[in-house]
Amino acid sequence: MSKKIEELGNQYNNYIYPKPCEDINTEWILKNKFLQGDPNYHWHKLWPERPYSREKMNILVAGCGANQAAILAKCNPVHNFIGIDISLASINHHKKLKKKFDIDNLELICDDFRNQTFRFNFDYIISTGVIHHLEDPNSALSFFNNLLKDQGVLYLMVYGNQESSSIQSLKEIFKKFELSQNKESINNIRNLINKLDKNHPSKIFINQFADFNYDSGVVDLFLNVQEKFYSLKELTNDLKDNNFVIKNFMDGKVAAVSKYFINNTDLHKKFKKLAIEEQLNIAQILNWKDRKIEVICTKTHNKKYSRYYSNIDFEKIYVYQFESIDYIFLKDSIEIKNTKDGSIFKLNFDNKKLDWKKILSGKYELKNLMHELSKIEKENFLKLIEFFIENYLLDYSFHRIEDCKKFYNSAK
Repeated sequence: MSKKIEELGNQYNNYIYPKPCEDINTEWILKNKFLQGDPNYHWHKLWPERPYSREKMNILVAGCGANQAAILAKCNPVHNFIGIDISLASINHHKKLKKKFDIDNLELICDDFRNQTFRFNFDYIISTGVIHHLEDPNSALSFFNNLLKDQGVLYLMVYGNQESSSIQSLKEIFKKFELSQNKESINNIRNLINKLDKNHPSKIFINQFADFNYDSGVVDLFLNVQEKFYSLKELTNDLKDNNFVIKNFMDGKVAAVSKYFINNTDLHKKFKKLAIEEQLNIAQILNWKDRKIEVICTKTHNKKYSRYYSNIDFEKIYVYQFESIDYIFLKDSIEIKNTKDGSIFKLNFDNKKLDWKKILSGKYELKNLMHELSKIEKENFLKLIEFFIENYLLDYSFHRIEDCKKFYNSAK
């Protein structure tokens, strides 16, 4: 084990992260909450090219932290999970959850996951907030490529280099003050930051996250022993070097971009002529909210299933409501509200011949809902659908959307 990995293990032993869940039933099951990347709830986002299936999968959670593998396994008893973490404290907390909530579909390993060998490959690999703490993140991507089935999916979360830049100068100050991972340093950081002007970029950044409210979060934010911050151009290149391409993003925080060119056709055409990697990099810069870049990846030979490296036939898709989005359809306009941040998007559109209830149900191919539209109306409708999908205002699949919620926490 390298010195950096040993230091990282000690950090998460002393400051277990994220904040431990003590009761999966009350904190998750009874509230019908789900983790990002949940293989049941997010099936159509992970595998839009495949019909929904309840077939048992082998799932690896590489760097499972304090709770992630246990919560996923409890909410998805039909699948087999392996959770690996270098922190013994995190693995021990998982063991406590496993025993307390009778989670029998979860195996736990305390180690650097790159040291492990398995007698089988995985259908799905989850690694969130992990590889950017490694000295060589590409070693993890290579490991995932070797372990993932040909049609498998990798869900990856890394830190972006835009929004996090607002706290980098503070972190340099804390290094000069020789602050370390102890209570006194944590208190010094809190006291200093609490005195900052409310409009200080670092204050604005911190107020968006709960991490500042507990010691382990402060350590993870400001005193981490090893971390890397990605541009999307760099991430796409690293993925390419390890036989991966981006298939989709979990949400539109980083990748939604055509909304910026809605009234500028010429600029949008110039943008579209750029390589995909450049387009994504521009999207990241314009959106800024990239603390967490959450990507769904597939092996390069599956590029045809990527929304970025292939052309979607919009007539042959099923669309459904994007999580945290509310829609109001009037005769001549559409209002879209993001329930997370309260933002509202409005546009004029003639809805008189459209049945949006059917459209959003995910039960009908779009081509079967356009019979009453003229040729120009069809073109405008499909352009609208494309705009919604590009900006993560609609989700889509090439198969009928199943109500996955009914299988939540179900082994049947």
